[in-house]
Amino acid sequence: MFQHLIKKFEAKRAVWAEETQQRIMAYAEQERLEALRRMKKEEEQQCLLNNEVEKYLRTVHPTFLLKPEVQKALLNMLQARSEGTVSVNISMTKEMRKAYSYYHSEFKIFVQLLEHKGYKVSNNEELFLNTFITKLREKNYQLCMEKYGDFVPDNATIYEAFEHYFEIVEDQFKYESGNVDFFAIYLNQKGIAGDDWTKSRLKRKLKHYEKANKDEVRMKRLEKRLENIS
Repeated sequence: MFQHLIKKFEAKRAVWAEETQQRIMAYAEQERLEALRRMKKEEEQQCLLNNEVEKYLRTVHPTFLLKPEVQKALLNMLQARSEGTVSVNISMTKEMRKAYSYYHSEFKIFVQLLEHKGYKVSNNEELFLNTFITKLREKNYQLCMEKYGDFVPDNATIYEAFEHYFEIVEDQFKYESGNVDFFAIYLNQKGIAGDDWTKSRLKRKLKHYEKANKDEVRMKRLEKRLENIS
């Protein structure tokens, strides 16, 4: 009798174990399918974002957004929009005011258009802005390369690179955010400056170089201007 009960219990336990294993497998499959669904959705969202940002950047070139502090302000405005609050920055530089005006006059309209097309900006503000800035930097680099070309020899020193930069870049645009961003990437790709050369550091070094070599920089710039005059 006792042996019969043990066998019966063992049989029940085997059934329970099998049912548990089946539930575990079913749950794992459900999780796998859900993960695949999420991945597909994220890929679709990223693809939509990439395409729309690339199209949008064919119509505008807001290089002032390449400044880190401006990007931070823009991110704050996007997050405030999602939260239904207002982002206020008391100390507004010229470029910050430009960014604020740009956001309210155009950028938020682009965000609304994206949402209308199915992209979810809310809770994805950082990803959205990172994608936007990355695409902007890529476009800016391409445009600058087309405009200025490969103007620094491969074996040049950092100061020789500075000299060439001041020769080729127009005086009024030498410290413009787009040109400084381009030059930072360019120097890094040439192996002349490392990753520790941030844009702010590069800008400081450029200003120091220009100040220390003011007359020579001006002479080179004038010489360049007179080259095509017969």
